[in-house]
Amino acid sequence: MASKKGQASSKKGGAKKGGAKKGGAKKPKPPKSSSGGRIEHVVVLMLENRSFDHIFGFRKGVNGLTGKEFNLLNPNKPESDVNPAFHTGTGAPFVTINSKNGPSHSLKGTNVQLFNNSAGPDAKHPARNNGFALNYHDELLAEHVSNPSQQTVAVAMQSFAPAHLPSINALADAFCICDSWFSEVPGPTQPNRLYMHAATSAGFAHNVWSKKFDVQTIYNNLEKAGATWATYDFDLNEVRQNFSTLDGSAPNFKKFEALAVDVQKNTLANYSFICPRFNNAPDGHGNSQHAPEDARYGDNLIADVYEALRANEAVWEKTALIVTYDEHGGFYDHVVPPSENIPNPDGINSPVAGDPGASFVPPFKFDRLGLRVPVVIASPWVRPGKVDSTRYQHTSVLATLKKMFGLPSFLTKRDASANTFEQVFEELSAPRTDTPRTLPRAKLPKITASKTSVTHPLNQPLNEDQRDMLVGAFHLTQSAQQAERAFREAAIPTIHDLPQTQGEAAVFLHNRLRAHFGPRGEGGTQPS
Repeated sequence: MASKKGQASSKKGGAKKGGAKKGGAKKPKPPKSSSGGRIEHVVVLMLENRSFDHIFGFRKGVNGLTGKEFNLLNPNKPESDVNPAFHTGTGAPFVTINSKNGPSHSLKGTNVQLFNNSAGPDAKHPARNNGFALNYHDELLAEHVSNPSQQTVAVAMQSFAPAHLPSINALADAFCICDSWFSEVPGPTQPNRLYMHAATSAGFAHNVWSKKFDVQTIYNNLEKAGATWATYDFDLNEVRQNFSTLDGSAPNFKKFEALAVDVQKNTLANYSFICPRFNNAPDGHGNSQHAPEDARYGDNLIADVYEALRANEAVWEKTALIVTYDEHGGFYDHVVPPSENIPNPDGINSPVAGDPGASFVPPFKFDRLGLRVPVVIASPWVRPGKVDSTRYQHTSVLATLKKMFGLPSFLTKRDASANTFEQVFEELSAPRTDTPRTLPRAKLPKITASKTSVTHPLNQPLNEDQRDMLVGAFHLTQSAQQAERAFREAAIPTIHDLPQTQGEAAVFLHNRLRAHFGPRGEGGTQPS
């Protein structure tokens, strides 16, 4: 049911820290690149909570699925009428309608999915990737879905047919798909996103949205090298809100609409990070692809980003777009994540002292990676239809930026050990002129409910991550003393005084963040 582990490779390197430098927008400069300065702009779009097999499992030419893979409801017992087998297939629904949060993607839940043991691997519980159906069944019971049907439980094992998500599949057709790219932590959203920015989660293996991190980031490193950076968002921006080493009011933080403007003006930064829309809002539907939301909106976002970059030939000729996902979201993947030669980034194990999650998060040494996630690398310097099976991980982005932009140091031992992918851009002697100008798009559902109806997207309740991110944004936009006290006391009761629907949350977040950080660099229209 699970493939053999890939050979883990590592490069030696230490972690060095430097002081933060606060800076505004600068004219982008060519990076110092071993590929002759071909790539001056690297853009990362990080979506939410989908495994490689869930998105690309039945795509031809990749390390995917056959349809023979299965999980038993109880992996410890033989198959029977009361212990059915759930096989892989192409029946993934656009919306996981029977679950508020989708399959579990906590460290404990991922341990069950991989090892059939919530505490993690041991001699009796090696990795077999056989607990996905069991864990989703138990998660549904915890959400008070009584006696979940086999069809409902089977969702955790299902993949999308390639035609159902046309934008990301067309991007993979035209460029490079990576079928051995792993998340950094076998757990939830925030730790993995922290690794993408700082090559560490500072010892946290669960979401702690109300905490601000005093660590060096890729953005600090870029500034030290004289390179430019920007982030683009719709509602929530973890870079802006989670790092005390960055100036959250700097013009580097922009609204998504500003991306197309920067491309047209040829002022796109050397490195750009794009956050999806996490909540349904008056001016747009949630497009992060975090279950249970409709995956078609996120697929359309991929087309939006690509077409914005493709609209200026001079910019596009020097650009690389990386579409990735933070973690697997509890959806089945048949490949066992690497657990050899995975360095703890900074010597900090979970739980850390004072961690409010210490009572419910299993101990973790950050010595194994999370599951595979879908990744496509698009650039006119990339061969069409390329499949790269090199073992990559999120910190491969940071390690590649270090090499391409001449950054002064690695951030931690984790990015120092990660494989780089600059060679993907070195196989052609000239940029391609045949790259598509647009991508096919999934037809979006027509919303027929009135805005006062409980079924309208704006009136949908917050899922667990949306709620926690809302509370975190509320705390982080208080004074530093208030925020730290709220984190220490795990002060969540304020949620009862905060918006309860996604539309209200979107408006609240816009007004709250604008009042705290100011309007600088926001650009574009806002919900009202």
